[in-house]
Amino acid sequence: MWSRLLVRGPAAEIARARRIAEVLIRNGLGFLAESTGLTRFVPHRRARRMEAETRTATMSVPERLRRTLEDLGPTYIKVGQILSTRSDILPPRFIVELSKLLDTAPPVPASEIIAVVERELGGSLDHWYADFSPTPIASASIGQVHRATLLDGTEVIVKVQRPGVQRTIEADLNLLAAEARFLEKRSAILRAYRVGEILEELSQALRNELDYTAEGRNADILRGMVADQDVLIPQVHWNLTTRRVITLGYLEGLKLSEIDQLRARGYNLATIAERVVQAYLEQVFVHGVFHADPHPANILVCNGKIGIVDLGAVGYLTPRMRRVLGDLLLALAQQNADEMAYTIVRMGSTRSDVDRDALRRDVQRLTVRYYGCSLESVPIPQFLGDIMSVAFKHRVRLPADLALLARTVVVLEGVASSLDPSFVLATLIEPFVLQLMRERVSIKRSLAEGVQTLRQLEALLHLLPRRVDTVTEQLERGELTVGVEVRRLSRALRKLDAIGNRLSFSVIVAGIIVGSALAMVAGKEAAFRLPFTNISLPIPQIGFVIAGLLGTWLLFSIVRSKGP
Repeated sequence: MWSRLLVRGPAAEIARARRIAEVLIRNGLGFLAESTGLTRFVPHRRARRMEAETRTATMSVPERLRRTLEDLGPTYIKVGQILSTRSDILPPRFIVELSKLLDTAPPVPASEIIAVVERELGGSLDHWYADFSPTPIASASIGQVHRATLLDGTEVIVKVQRPGVQRTIEADLNLLAAEARFLEKRSAILRAYRVGEILEELSQALRNELDYTAEGRNADILRGMVADQDVLIPQVHWNLTTRRVITLGYLEGLKLSEIDQLRARGYNLATIAERVVQAYLEQVFVHGVFHADPHPANILVCNGKIGIVDLGAVGYLTPRMRRVLGDLLLALAQQNADEMAYTIVRMGSTRSDVDRDALRRDVQRLTVRYYGCSLESVPIPQFLGDIMSVAFKHRVRLPADLALLARTVVVLEGVASSLDPSFVLATLIEPFVLQLMRERVSIKRSLAEGVQTLRQLEALLHLLPRRVDTVTEQLERGELTVGVEVRRLSRALRKLDAIGNRLSFSVIVAGIIVGSALAMVAGKEAAFRLPFTNISLPIPQIGFVIAGLLGTWLLFSIVRSKGP
């Protein structure tokens, strides 16, 4: 049992398990606490009182989930935010609700932050910074941001990880991993959706956010791509950067969320919206690397240029994914449901038990929805969302970066619309889609694929004679073995084993009854006396009682399992 394993774990994990159970009960999700064994950490009376006090009866399950994650703190907020980018994992109504999660937290005292900086950089704060503001300009669940000035007068920002946050997150992730293993053992549906693998993927993404050197590398990569554009990416000061502290150049500007200030400065909001979207679309379709969190607070207007900050989340659109996306769009234009279904399965991770016919039928309905749309007029955000929904329904795990792309385009469209209500994404995305399709059907690409196929064929021809020789030698020595795997054979064998056990049990019960009857007919001659005493045991009566009990148990087990 998962809960038994948890009891043997560290005290911090036990305390955290109790806290999680209480929050679940308080937010109307007590059935989750009960199904995962967490209720054992909460006294029964306290659990009943908390259930009576809950005020979530009118809230939907997605709303209860969001509220629960907010109450549980940084790890769960971050996991919820990551899940909000994964429309291939959760249904749309959960995605919408989890997108409302705000990563804010009370600031840590300046003395604790300074202690972290000095410990990470190895020396007094004055040795590295001429000035360090004790008041944070932003405070989140993992870290907080302070203004500072370097010894040469350069203005920077310093992002510092909260003390103890890594221990808290690791304890929470251990709990989640144990819970996922426990649930997978008890639920065939959760095993089919591979909850453990999904959680491991989310945990890895969260651990990456705990490493600020990863954010620094992302900044360097994006800065190198947009060097020839009017896009600013903060400079990373690597001599003042560690896993828990990162020092970045300060970008002076107005956030896109500060619409009134932008208007007061005389900026044309429609022009800004177009330039921001253009910059992101070039990242996606030209460079294949894009900032995956285009929140209005992460995009600045800096004297007419576009600045991008908070680069912890970056997505990658590999050449293969670009080709697959082109294949999907081409199949959609041709109304070819079979090709679309094949492409979805090919681009994702799936199990052998996926119902391909049902997937094809759902894709056919999807193509009808876009009937008559030209390639350039396909609403990419809606199309990607529909693809994610179909994949989720049929348990096809699409690449995480494709889900990031879908969310990025959707959020980007919303940001642009907040600046210019008349903004239409299709007008800007059309050239990129057309270029994608030209690459898809280009002679150059066909030749490249042909060369790659020839190379694979060449490798196969080199390998084939050796394999033939090996098989021939095994045949001559009589050592050739053939492995055959029958689908669902183990389940059928378990069923047969259960039937055999019941039949054997029935024979034993019948034998006891027959033996007891024969002993009763034999009378006193068959009586059993205890050694050295004059006490005789009523063997026939004892036999009948035992047979009755065993027969009752057998009948009960058959009824409970609804047949053998």
